[in-house]
Formats: sequence, C-alpha cells, structure tokens
Amino acid sequence: MSGMEELRIGTRGSELAIKQAQMVADALVKRHPRLKVSLVTIRTAGDVRTDLPLCRVNQVAGVGDKGVFVAAIEEELASGAIDCAVHSCKDLPGAQDSRFEIAAVLPREAMNDTLVLKPGANAAAPVLGTGSVRRSSQMGPYWSGRARAMQLRGNVPTRLRKLVESEEMDGILLARAGLNRLGFTGGEWEFEGSRLLALDLDCEAFMPALCQGAIGVETRVADSAVRELVRSVNHEPTELCIRAERAFLAALGADCSVPVAGYAELRGAEILLRVLYFPAAPKPPVRLVRSGSADAPEALGAALAQQLRAF
Repeated sequence: MSGMEELRIGTRGSELAIKQAQMVADALVKRHPRLKVSLVTIRTAGDVRTDLPLCRVNQVAGVGDKGVFVAAIEEELASGAIDCAVHSCKDLPGAQDSRFEIAAVLPREAMNDTLVLKPGANAAAPVLGTGSVRRSSQMGPYWSGRARAMQLRGNVPTRLRKLVESEEMDGILLARAGLNRLGFTGGEWEFEGSRLLALDLDCEAFMPALCQGAIGVETRVADSAVRELVRSVNHEPTELCIRAERAFLAALGADCSVPVAGYAELRGAEILLRVLYFPAAPKPPVRLVRSGSADAPEALGAALAQQLRAF
C-alpha cells in the first residue's frame, strides 16, 4: 500500500454513478481496511443539459468528444480537489488527456443492452426511447425497419419513469450493467405501480457500446501514491479488453455522435475484438472481427480501426 490514509473520489451525482463510486470505495477499503474514503459529487455538462441529445451537448458545452460526463470531473481532478475519479468507461473519450490515466478497472458487468417494455407493448414494431445514435442505428436492422426511435435522456430511474408515463413509448433500451447495479435484475419488476418486462439482447445481434459494463478509476499521471493505491483493485482481464476497445475508439477518432459499437473478449493469450460501424447512407453497416495478442491490446484496437477506415 502507498501509505495513504484518506482518499477523495470524484463522481457524477446520479444514483448509478454514486453506486459505482461506492463499489470502488468498498473494493479499496476491503484491500486497505484503515483507508478513509469520501465521495465528492460533481455536476457535469451532460447532467445539466438533459434537454439535448448527447452529441448536441458536446457542441453547446464546448467540451468535445464524450467529455459531457467527464470534463467537469477532470477539472476537479487536475485542481487537486479530488484524488481520483470514477467513470463508466463507455463515457470516457478514447483519446485521454495526457495528464490523466485509467489506473484501474473493476471486473466487468454484463455488456449487453436490455429492452425494457410495458406489458402489452408492440414488441414487433415498437416505439423505443433512446438518446444513443448507436442504439438508434441498430434498431432498423434488428427490427427490420419496423421500430421507431424516440428521443430520451436522463438517468436510469428518470427514463423508466418517462416510459411508465408515456402514452407513445412501448419501451426503452438500457445497459443491463446499470440495471443490475441499481437492483433491477431478472426479467420483470415493479416500478412505480407498473409491471415492466426486461428482455436481454444478444451482444452479437445488438452490439453494446464499446467499454459498456466496465467501471474505470482515473488518476493523475503524476500522482504515483494514488495510482499505487487504486491499482490494487484492478481486474486485469477486464483492463486488457478495455484497453483494446479504447485504442480502437482513439484510432478511429469516434465520439458519441459516431454510430459505432463493439466489444472485446479475452480468450487465453489472445483478445478477440468485434465492431459494428454505420457509415453515412447509402453505405451498408460494416462488421469486423480481429484477434491479437493480449500482450498488445492497443495494437489490436489500432489495427482494427485502420482496417475499418478502408471501407
């Protein structure tokens, strides 16, 4: 251990973000029982402008890439107001600010998306709430053109509430990892007096966001003491996959306005990386699969991005 006795963890203020930050805190205290951990909630541009699609928040807030959920937290990290920050890895830009690094990731939760439906909903041709261009792009092929996307933003409970209250929406698409972490497990549950059904989507048939299901802990590169402490809870198999996925995003230059999906799997000494990309019409979607050495995850991600650019 680094000898540190106190640690301030920065996080967004949503119920899910705080739950994830607490998971990191619990893991650290389990390894270092004398450590005192406090959570510092920070309001980001993505939390303030829930009236806009995420790609528009980027433009309005001037934060660039997926910084809508990251920029304000990194400002606090740079200033020393917090010692480290906890993020959903899918919210992080592929190309990271050189002042910071992802020092650790927790074991990955389920990667897949889940379709949450009202009872009696039209599952064959649904109206689905989502604020994701990735999900909207995949809805057409998955439902053979019969589904329609409806703009929806907000944290998980807010989206579930909007689904229950909406007369138009049949369902919404959410990450299974977030649902599980908030206690919405299994195939159906009660929410504010309504019975909701949850159908898990296969990762190959409906690809998740790159890095979905993983929690990352960000530290200052120059702060070796915090890095050493945080590194003690790192889950290497998850980290290797996330490094490949983030390298792909960085090499592609993709942000939240780019309809790209995918995931990596560790298979012995190799990593298998699958991606799905939707170029501008009328070009068809591109699916690619590539394997590489687990000793060089960044090389795999960069190579697959280069292969994709040929299309």
